[in-house]
Amino acid sequence: MDSDLSEMDTMELPAFELDCRDWLVATPQDGTVPEEIGGAPVVAVLSTVVIGSGNFEPASAVLSVGLLDEPVDAIRLDANSPVAELIDVDFGEGSARYVVPAPDSKLALLAEFNAGERSDDVLLQRFQRLMTSFRWAS
Repeated sequence: MDSDLSEMDTMELPAFELDCRDWLVATPQDGTVPEEIGGAPVVAVLSTVVIGSGNFEPASAVLSVGLLDEPVDAIRLDANSPVAELIDVDFGEGSARYVVPAPDSKLALLAEFNAGERSDDVLLQRFQRLMTSFRWAS
């Protein structure tokens, strides 16, 4: 992904749908998150928590926009996810990154999840379930 997003002035990310039932969603429009992080426009920041017996495991995700300047090395999630692709996962660090190329565009949605070192498999499954639910809206 190219971090220089000067072409973003004339490009717009198509509308999309996600099943966010397990997540709290904050957007730049509601004033709770910045419009950019590291030079990339932010679409939303998601937060979730898994509550266990006597403990809880929080996690967050940043959805941002980037330009694809070349194909990325990614793995298709499964047949139920026609668009989201896994770029990187680190079970030890409780993190995962997904890319979702926009139809007929060089734009892509990048989802970066972080659950910290104490992450539970349930959180990583929650990341996967959220990204499998991704659909470009018509």
